[in-house]
Amino acid sequence: MAVIQVKLSELGKLLGAEPKRQIPQIKHAVRIGLLQSIPHLVQKSPVDTGQYANSWDFTETESEMILGNFSPHAAVIENGARPFTPPIGPLLAWAKRVLNDSSQPPDYSPEVRGLAYGVRNKIQKEGMKPRNILGQEMPNIIARIKREFKKIE
Repeated sequence: MAVIQVKLSELGKLLGAEPKRQIPQIKHAVRIGLLQSIPHLVQKSPVDTGQYANSWDFTETESEMILGNFSPHAAVIENGARPFTPPIGPLLAWAKRVLNDSSQPPDYSPEVRGLAYGVRNKIQKEGMKPRNILGQEMPNIIARIKREFKKIE
């Protein structure tokens, strides 16, 4: 999971809140700004099966609001990973999709096997680089919240 958690107790410092604003108004501005950010995050998401792009979500409790991606591989996409040995099955399925190959398991074509094992070897040696989608979008998210914040003056 890759999330940005906004604690309302810290929001004033982040946005330069003034005491005249009421908590419900502030919460509304943050909620709108975060919700407006979801389509931008989806647009910047890498797409293979669509699971990652479709897993952006917003949740809210009494004391915090959370914008994040809740797909199983979100943390790896966002933060990267040091070298490891990934299972070959998902890589074979991915290579088959990428190459639009008609071979079927377990008899994958040499092209599918070559791509899958090549990517696996690279991940074993180099790990996976972070995409930092949520982190890169953070200035825009804050700008959206500030725009909404100005509307409550």
